[in-house]
Amino acid sequence: MNSKLGIGLVIVALAVATMGAGAQAADNWICCLTEAVACDDDGTIGPPDLGGLERPTFLRVDADRRRITLLAPASRRGEITPIETVRQGDGIWVFSGTEEQRAWSLVIADSGHLTLSVTTDGAVWSVFGNAMREE
Repeated sequence: MNSKLGIGLVIVALAVATMGAGAQAADNWICCLTEAVACDDDGTIGPPDLGGLERPTFLRVDADRRRITLLAPASRRGEITPIETVRQGDGIWVFSGTEEQRAWSLVIADSGHLTLSVTTDGAVWSVFGNAMREE
């Protein structure tokens, strides 16, 4: 084999390996929130009280930038919630934070299931949905 050709092949192989190592999917998800229920301290169960705002239905979770961005409904598009902690475990990602006197925790499983819990003074909200890794 020609030595120039051999060196060229090694350089190409190294370039491909380097590109492949950096070509991992970002840690971002597009999420659809399908169900939401609230339980108040007096035992009342029903939809969460959002103070007249429409319930979020689609959002983007960006672990690298540590933020959640609402995508829908249109009236809430672009609202951002900071993510304070990010943990990756065995088959799940766990995100948490606080916003407007509420604490929240979001779990996204590798299976695509999503569970969001929001707690505030006297109420707990449970939200369920699906997540798809964004590529």
